[in-house]
Amino acid sequence: MKTITKIATQKKLGRYSIDLDKQFAFGVSESVLIKYGLAKGRELDDTLIEQIKHDDEVAKAFNTAINYLGHALRTIKQVKQKLTEKAVSEDIQVQVVAQLKELGYLDDANYAMRYVSTKKLISPKGPNTIKMDLQQAGILEDDIEKALASYTYEEQIEIAQKMAIKFANTYKRESTRAKQQKIIQALANKGFSFDIGQTVVSELDVGNDDTTELDNVKRQAEKLWHRYRNEPLSQRQYKTKSHLYTKGYSREVIDTIMLALESES
Repeated sequence: MKTITKIATQKKLGRYSIDLDKQFAFGVSESVLIKYGLAKGRELDDTLIEQIKHDDEVAKAFNTAINYLGHALRTIKQVKQKLTEKAVSEDIQVQVVAQLKELGYLDDANYAMRYVSTKKLISPKGPNTIKMDLQQAGILEDDIEKALASYTYEEQIEIAQKMAIKFANTYKRESTRAKQQKIIQALANKGFSFDIGQTVVSELDVGNDDTTELDNVKRQAEKLWHRYRNEPLSQRQYKTKSHLYTKGYSREVIDTIMLALESES
C-alpha cells in the first residue's frame, strides 16, 4: 500500500499532482480526484492506482473531445479521428464516445439532419454531394437517407434554379446549346441529378437571343478563321465550321457568319 502525502495544483487548470510516500506519482483531473475521493493520508494499492490512472486518461480524452465539439457539430468518426491524432488508445476512445453519446454531445442522425438543412441555405449543394460528404463523415446509410428525405424535390428545383442563373452568366459567351450543357454539368458537379439539371434548364430562359448568339459565334469564328489563315481555303472553311459545330452553334448561324468572313477575305 502507498499513502498520499501531498496533493498540489498544477499549472494547467483543473489538474492536480499526487505524491505517494513523498514522491510524485501521477497527475489527475479534478473529476477523477473527486470520483475517488483522493485526499492526503489515503492509502492506495497498486490495482487502484492503475484504475485511477486509466480513468484519468479517459477524463483527458473526454476533455479533448469536448473542446473539439465546442467549435462545431461533429460525428463519431470525426471525434475518434481527433482522439487518434492525440494518440488516445482505441479502448479509451470507445469509452469517451459512449459518454458523449449518453450526454447527447454526439448524435450522428442529428448531425446528418443539420448538415442537410445547412447545405440548403449556406453554400448550397445537391443531394449527391451531400450524401458523399456524410459518408466521408462516417454517417450510416440509414441516417443519410432519412436526412436526405427532408431535401424535397421542390427545394432542389428552387436551389438549382438560382445556381443555374449564376452559371448562365458565367457561360454567357457560349452558344445556347453549349451553355445549357455546361449549366447541367455544373449542377451535376454541385450534386444535383441530371434530371434536375435538365428540368431547370428547360424551365429557365437561359438561351441566348439571336443577337447574342450571332455575336458569340462571330467572335469565335474570327479567331478560328485567323488561326487557320495559312490553310487552303477549303481546309480553312472546313476546320472553322467543324470547330464551331462542336461549340454547339447551329448550321444556320455558322453559314451566316462564314459568308461574312469569306466575303471579307
